[in-house]
Amino acid sequence: MTTDELQGIIDKHLQVTGDNGKFRITVAKEGMVWNLKEREQKQTQKQHQAFDDESIPIGKILEIESLQKYVLRIENMDRDHKLKLMVEDRVNRFNFEFVRPTVDSRNGDILYSQPVKGMMAKGPELRMELVPSESQKESSTIRLRVSKGAKKDVFKDDIYVSNTDAQRLRRYIKANFVFGTK
Repeated sequence: MTTDELQGIIDKHLQVTGDNGKFRITVAKEGMVWNLKEREQKQTQKQHQAFDDESIPIGKILEIESLQKYVLRIENMDRDHKLKLMVEDRVNRFNFEFVRPTVDSRNGDILYSQPVKGMMAKGPELRMELVPSESQKESSTIRLRVSKGAKKDVFKDDIYVSNTDAQRLRRYIKANFVFGTK
């Protein structure tokens, strides 16, 4: 099998299992040298261009892997005016559901959502704030607070994400949620 044939088979397989372009495999050819630093620079430049391009549509689900221990998954369920949030670390997975998500009209980086009310109980409410870094080299912070009432926190932590993920979250919030007042 030639390298081009092998690359074609791998590309076909990645179309099915590649998680929408998240993974890429290149078959090495004779004389190729892999240089990690140069490759990372090219990849980050492509990511910045892709996230800055407003014409690329953003979906209803956003998954962010933090720089430390969390994986954050946000899903906007438009038809029910619901928001699903999953926060996962190495040990725990928190699945939350909220209703009527709104974005603070004064500061578009704060997302509020009200609790789901059941027959006998009321769920937690959400306050998610995106705090940008002072410099471009540092990471941004997502201040996430899921609480029942004023004093009982179900989940409260600062989640550090890369600046590109912060831009993705900002675009996601802008595209999927209604601006209102808190």
